[in-house]
Amino acid sequence: MKKTVHVVPHSHWDREWYFTTSRSKIYLMNNFKNVLRLLKENNGYDSYTLDGQASLLDDYLSWCPEDKDLISDLVHEGKLIIGPWYTQTDQMVISGESIVRNLLYGMNICKKFGPYMNVGYVPDSFGQSAAMPQIYKEFGIDDTLFWRGVSDDDVKQSEFKWKGEDGSIVNAYQIQSGYYIGGDIPEDIED
Repeated sequence: MKKTVHVVPHSHWDREWYFTTSRSKIYLMNNFKNVLRLLKENNGYDSYTLDGQASLLDDYLSWCPEDKDLISDLVHEGKLIIGPWYTQTDQMVISGESIVRNLLYGMNICKKFGPYMNVGYVPDSFGQSAAMPQIYKEFGIDDTLFWRGVSDDDVKQSEFKWKGEDGSIVNAYQIQSGYYIGGDIPEDIED
């Protein structure tokens, strides 16, 4: 049986983790400059998905403002996929107001560059509030992709309909194996 593999170049960016924000900006500048170059040259590199955070654009442009038009062009061409969040937020231990403002602020920043990804893209949140389907629907988001916060014992398949407390329903995809999602692809194509 022939199998098709879709490779989606994307980032997971910890703005603050075990290094400072300043150090993060240096890493971001170097990595993002390379991504922009690849997208501009296009040698088979069709698109790149940022991990949902508009704050990366703010950080990068604070050091490289000359790339603002290039970023906007790439977003309009569908080559650079941005948003909808401002930062990659946890959805379990913070208030709903914080989540709503994060989405609102992120979407408003993204609109300055062009269309944003209309997906609740949260690849590294340690939990999700039961109110997320309702929040997503209020923002016109029908699909979400996330990792963590749900036991594999509770979700028997990665795709499901997620029903919120108010009855709102979104299409959900839980990233199986987390960051290692492509790690089980065999090196030998015949395997």
